[in-house]
Amino acid sequence: MYTPSPFAFDDAEAIAHFVAEHPFAELISSGPSGTLVSHIPMGRVPSGGLCGHLAAENPQAKIADGTPVLAVFRGPHAYVSPNDFVSEFNLPTWNYASVHCHGTIRFITDAELAWERLGEFVEIQEGTTGWKIPDEPRFRALLSAIRIFEIDEARFQGKAKFSQNKSPEDIEAVIEALEARGEADASTLMKRISRSK
Repeated sequence: MYTPSPFAFDDAEAIAHFVAEHPFAELISSGPSGTLVSHIPMGRVPSGGLCGHLAAENPQAKIADGTPVLAVFRGPHAYVSPNDFVSEFNLPTWNYASVHCHGTIRFITDAELAWERLGEFVEIQEGTTGWKIPDEPRFRALLSAIRIFEIDEARFQGKAKFSQNKSPEDIEAVIEALEARGEADASTLMKRISRSK
């Protein structure tokens, strides 16, 4: 991912927080049959790994262990017009945030470990007081319909492009313009980034 220095973030805590806030990712792999992309929830389980699952019938669930993969987590984004800046010489642009995770896929074949990872992943989404998977044969049988995986050798790269290369006056003007257009998520993240310096 092309990331000029003003837009880069590589702090492990900030990346973990971003992935937790935006767990719906694109999992991308390439092989003899071409490029495969699946849109799936993924997240860090308490064991520390980046985990997800694919439908067993998904062609991507049939790729080999050790295949290089890329997971893309997307955050808030919004169009920025030249009219949004107070300075006069600007082009249209797009503000956005994204985290890329490069690594290799490893499918979990041990049924008990797969069950454990599935429970951990559900807890990420439900919280500690939400719905839990009942430990019953009919629920365990559902594991045959999915393939749970982890990404090994995970390398993360973060980018948040929210006009950090502009003047403070331009940044505040863009925040106001985004808020006026109802782009609340993008304006909130832009405020957080610009005011954390």
